[in-house]
Amino acid sequence: MRLKKRYLGLAALIGAVAAISTVAFAVGPTSVTQTGGLHFVGSPDVTATKSSTSASLTATGEVAGAGTSATATLSANADVTRGCINKGSKDQQPSGLKRSTTVVSGTQTFNTRSGRGTFNVSTTPITTAGFTCPDGMTPVLVSVTFTDVTLTITSGSSKTLTATFPDIDP
Repeated sequence: MRLKKRYLGLAALIGAVAAISTVAFAVGPTSVTQTGGLHFVGSPDVTATKSSTSASLTATGEVAGAGTSATATLSANADVTRGCINKGSKDQQPSGLKRSTTVVSGTQTFNTRSGRGTFNVSTTPITTAGFTCPDGMTPVLVSVTFTDVTLTITSGSSKTLTATFPDIDP
């Protein structure tokens, strides 16, 4: 009996840690187009990060041929599912699921040295803010799928570098 109680306590602890953990992974581009000599040094990455209350994308990389500064813009469509968890429910299965679609984006201007510079740009996060649940239930971000993920680097009036990435479901 004591072993069973310890197992149940450990299972509850693992479930609690899983509920607050954050998932993140990076992907490389599926295509790159460039004009005006602006190019990536290596390959840029986009990392998706998701927890039970927020999700976002971050692109990192390095460019050359940029002049004195450049601007990185990361954008994507997001299919979002939010739900509610009853604090007293066993196994914490979300209910009251609601789907929506939104566009997320972020911009960063960065300086370069001899035309070379690094960027680290993030989208505005998708959150549970504004999503209400009945009877004291807790709002959660059930799932997010980012599609049409595009990173655009611009420098001056004629240098553009665009990378597209596969759909990301963190």
